[in-house]
Amino acid sequence: MLKIRPCWKQTIQNLRHIRHYSSTLDQLVEEWQTRTKQLVITTHDIITGSRLNLLANTLPTAHVDYGNSEWPKHGTVLPPGWHHVYFPPRTQERDLAADGYEREFFPPKPFCQRMWAGASFQWNTKNPLKVGDEITMRTYLDRAEVRMGRLGQSAMVWINKDIDNQLGFSMREQRCLVYHSEQQVHVNRAGITTNKKPDFTMSIVPTSILLFRYSALTFNSHKIHFDHEYATSVEKHPACLVHGPLSGTLLLDLLRQQTTKELQSFEYKCLAPLYVNREMQLCGRKVSNRYELWIMNDTGYMAVRGSATLV
Repeated sequence: MLKIRPCWKQTIQNLRHIRHYSSTLDQLVEEWQTRTKQLVITTHDIITGSRLNLLANTLPTAHVDYGNSEWPKHGTVLPPGWHHVYFPPRTQERDLAADGYEREFFPPKPFCQRMWAGASFQWNTKNPLKVGDEITMRTYLDRAEVRMGRLGQSAMVWINKDIDNQLGFSMREQRCLVYHSEQQVHVNRAGITTNKKPDFTMSIVPTSILLFRYSALTFNSHKIHFDHEYATSVEKHPACLVHGPLSGTLLLDLLRQQTTKELQSFEYKCLAPLYVNREMQLCGRKVSNRYELWIMNDTGYMAVRGSATLV
């Protein structure tokens, strides 16, 4: 007859508890997903030259044509990634989550600390967004799932944003957000190295002014980007974080300096946080009809990895 030692009995009990807890979380997220998939948020905006001008005066990678006091003319095509300054969240402070972000697609507890995991874009090159367009965006949940990671279980949430102008469909953005539990602590970990040799690079230091201006232009009140005490004391980061969509836009701007060809699609993943006042290296190289794009952090590890396909 098999005899189980007390220490192994405790281990088995712990594993059973973990399985039960995991099953409960899966069920919670699945039920939340079923309810939330019924939600479709429709918002409207107008592409004004003023906001493009402000973003051009904010981004260190922006073309000078849109900077200073020169506004882009009516009919100017919106640069890829610059749509983030439109459709600002129109939410009163009392309705925001504890981290300063909107609640509409927030999964159930214990998942309460949000991080940007990446995004993908598809553009209708025959109908690009332009200055002067009246635009409509439909936001809805694509899917959600619970995953086990280095810090334990997290909820992954994918959200679609379909944008039309007066001529019809223009682009889709799919955001991937990861929600950790408040018990999880963000600690330093071994980074991802790469032997890729870039064809072109650009080095920038994301200042607190850059992060403030980008937060203001996108009406993003997520505290990890501007509240040092919250970022360090509550979410246990060493400093305020660079916005995930800002990282993607910087890479797209870098690519625009290399080619005039139209973009068909772009996707990127955030592999590690980027922090304020720490140098970051934007990199890219051409591979056939696409470009590989990535960002190296100040310690020499890859923080963002992306791929862009040309028409």
